[in-house]
Amino acid sequence: MIPKGTVFNSNELFILITGVTAYTAMLLLPKRFNRQQTITMLLIGAFISTFFDNTVCINPFNYYNVNDTPFTDFWDMLSFVMFGPFAYFFIYFYVVIRKNRTTYFFYITIWALISMIAEALAWHVGVYHYKNGYQLFFSLPIYLIVLTATMVYYHYFIQKECIKIKD
Repeated sequence: MIPKGTVFNSNELFILITGVTAYTAMLLLPKRFNRQQTITMLLIGAFISTFFDNTVCINPFNYYNVNDTPFTDFWDMLSFVMFGPFAYFFIYFYVVIRKNRTTYFFYITIWALISMIAEALAWHVGVYHYKNGYQLFFSLPIYLIVLTATMVYYHYFIQKECIKIKD
């Protein structure tokens, strides 16, 4: 439910359009994971965005605000949920591509760049308001760590579960 009297500006429209588009695309893709795996990936995407935004946005760091205020509000919560499908897409497309030893490095690097572009777009429309010297490229190590951890999760939990289901 959207709060009464809400006036949509560019950051709210970005959150709505991105969220609806991402969840719609996710639902339209052929199914590759069971319900529990899908929900877990959505929760990973939402949790990670919430965790890092709430870590980097508060003291002692206080490097940016999410949306229009430094306080968590309805639109902040929607922005966290909006990121859920991106963890799903990250794993989904990894399952689809052909893999070899160098694939991991390039795949994570490409997704880190996609993440940087998405953050740049979000910053441009006002979802993020950098302060205290924070710059976009400071997010790169965070994306590399998060994507690597998500890949490890895939290999040790989702992939093994898929193999058990096939046997």
